[in-house]
Amino acid sequence: MTDLRALAGRLVRLAWPVALARLGIMGMGVADTIMVGQLAPNELSHQALGWAPTAVFLVTGIGLLMGVQVLAARALGAGDKAASGAAWRKGLVLAVVSGAVAVAVVWAAGPHLLTAFGVAPELAEPAMAVGRILALSVPLHLIYVACSYYLEALQRPVVGAVVMWAANILNIALNFWFIPEMGAEGSAWATFGARLFLAATLAIWILRLADARALGVLGGARGPSYPDILRIGAAAAVSQAVEAGAFSGMTIIAGRVGADEVAAYQILLNQLAAVFMIAMGLSTATAVIVSESIGAKAFATARAAGWVGLGLNTIAMAAAAVLFLVCGGAIASAFTSDVALAALVAGNMLIAALILAPDGGQVVAAAALRARGDNWFPTASHILAYAVVMPATAFWLAETMGRGVAGLLEAILIASVLSVGVLIVRLAVLTRESRAEDPAFL
Repeated sequence: MTDLRALAGRLVRLAWPVALARLGIMGMGVADTIMVGQLAPNELSHQALGWAPTAVFLVTGIGLLMGVQVLAARALGAGDKAASGAAWRKGLVLAVVSGAVAVAVVWAAGPHLLTAFGVAPELAEPAMAVGRILALSVPLHLIYVACSYYLEALQRPVVGAVVMWAANILNIALNFWFIPEMGAEGSAWATFGARLFLAATLAIWILRLADARALGVLGGARGPSYPDILRIGAAAAVSQAVEAGAFSGMTIIAGRVGADEVAAYQILLNQLAAVFMIAMGLSTATAVIVSESIGAKAFATARAAGWVGLGLNTIAMAAAAVLFLVCGGAIASAFTSDVALAALVAGNMLIAALILAPDGGQVVAAAALRARGDNWFPTASHILAYAVVMPATAFWLAETMGRGVAGLLEAILIASVLSVGVLIVRLAVLTRESRAEDPAFL
């Protein structure tokens, strides 16, 4: 019988540095938003809209690389260390290629990526000046992701968290240097500098590991093929692209309503995303332990890990929701010196708090399913919830019903409840039906 307390301990030990690293990723975005909001508040909408198209490419690439983490962990569980390093090396190639595609598309399309959806040209032009700079940093961030996924599969995630927070310090220093002269574009260059530091530092760290040769990171072993990695990553990439595209579409809806609404929505989304990184840490820990357990043929542990991860997510999200409700006004004021904008943010904090648990739960459940080989069901669920239900509901509530930012948040809540409900039912069915020899794990 699986020791659930010991399993929860393993999840927490792996999840906290991963969550810390993911919080660092969001911390960079939050710092950018706060510093633009304080030093160049009139350009906050430029930054928000500039992020929208680049975010789609970024999270798509991150999803594409998920196969590195799953297959490296599975190889380690099976005792094949060299194959894990081969997965990392192939992940670097995928990071560079997918990042180059992002740069090419954003630079070629420019403001048309926003004006095509009804954003006014006078807002789209400066926003995409920011977006083009941010696009240059996408390949760098994806290299960092491939490296951090590999270290997480090795269950050595602390270094990724340390490097990420060092990059945050660098990003803040560069923001102070660039924003007063360059506004939101200066913040984008600060992000580029921080991501260059991330990619170079973590790649060099892995290459200099004491057991680098045994792990196969210096070459030699073939390991999983590109199709093997993409078989897992493609489903995750589609899922995350759909979700990111839908959320970017929500930003565009906010931009159609008005500049104050898009600024308030961006601030609230930053808060939700920051807490979501805790759920991402738990989802990563869940995926690694499920994958490693499958490689070691410890199928009972693989089945239990998903449920323990969901339970830990519920506890963490409830604590964050209380913080939102108690400190909403102070949090809003920290993001902007505009009193009216801060009041708009604080007034929507209750809805934001309600989103946390279902939004976090759906990513943990999806990770558990993908780690056991059920790749496309979570993608279908995300398409239904976030590409079909959420945008239509947001348009109706925010524009047609005139609920503005509150309508956008209510649409996210509805979509997240739908997504987590469907995924939990799927996980329950597979858990009940699976046996030790069940090929669904493979």
